[in-house]
Amino acid sequence: MKSCIILCGGRSRRMGQDKGLMTLNNDPLIIQTLKIVERLVDEIILVLRDKKQLDSYQKYVEDFKIQNQKTDTNIILVTDVEKDQGPLLGLCTGLSHIKSEGALTLPCDSPFISSYFVNKMFEMVNEVEVQGMVPVWPDGLTEPLHAYYSKECIPLIKDRLKNGFRNVKSLLDKINVAYIEVGILDPDKKSFINLNRPEDISQSREK
Repeated sequence: MKSCIILCGGRSRRMGQDKGLMTLNNDPLIIQTLKIVERLVDEIILVLRDKKQLDSYQKYVEDFKIQNQKTDTNIILVTDVEKDQGPLLGLCTGLSHIKSEGALTLPCDSPFISSYFVNKMFEMVNEVEVQGMVPVWPDGLTEPLHAYYSKECIPLIKDRLKNGFRNVKSLLDKINVAYIEVGILDPDKKSFINLNRPEDISQSREK
């Protein structure tokens, strides 16, 4: 079984509004991502900040399900136990809800995720025994939100949270991680493009 967690609970301070609901090519960013991922996995967990945000996403997701009735992919919306506690708690929430032993994790603001990237991640995870698989750039920078994590990480995440850590990168030195070059996972590297500011959306619309 293949599971995917999409983290949607960020504050979107630079964007000025909910990034996942910003429109690109007539669809919210979250729907752009769902269109790619739902064909490739068995379940998708959307992790939201609170009930208000969940209600905002619910309509878009329900409309998406109606338009894609042939899919067997289970899409579930959940909220963090505490809001505004960062992506590390979001990852913990997502892992706590999946039915498989681990999940591909994605941010809601990367609408150019490729099917090649998704398939390659799952393919490579099956080849090694690790708690995490994280893309890495030639300069050493990592992509911890475009990564795979196993359920074994949950107690380690909880320990990090208790010690005041909020970002996913703080988990990496506590788990067994395989680092994979971004070019192997996505030769075009477009899967790692984040739209963080209004001008990012505008520039993408012009392309």
